[in-house]
Amino acid sequence: MAVDNLGFQTVWRVSISERPTTEWIQHFGQQHDATMLCKPTLVSFHRAGILFTSDAARLSTWVKYLDKWTRATNVSVAAAHEQRRQEALAQNAVWKGLVADSDANG
Repeated sequence: MAVDNLGFQTVWRVSISERPTTEWIQHFGQQHDATMLCKPTLVSFHRAGILFTSDAARLSTWVKYLDKWTRATNVSVAAAHEQRRQEALAQNAVWKGLVADSDANG
């Protein structure tokens, strides 16, 4: 949906179900697959929308990249969550081992 016309450029808004988390937005901004004119750093998030500026001729390219970046970001965030979960499990195992050793020696 076009939001504002800036002459030869248009501000476009793509609706999303909810505003992403800060972590998700950070991962989104770190996506490397881009062109000179279509890159994640040129995207902003407002409420439940993604905003970017483009001419009409590049709109389909932007949508393609937004989809690609969104999928890659979802994978990246899920991997980060899993890594934190694994680290918490490992830390918990260490604490259980320390408590068990303390009980055995106490």
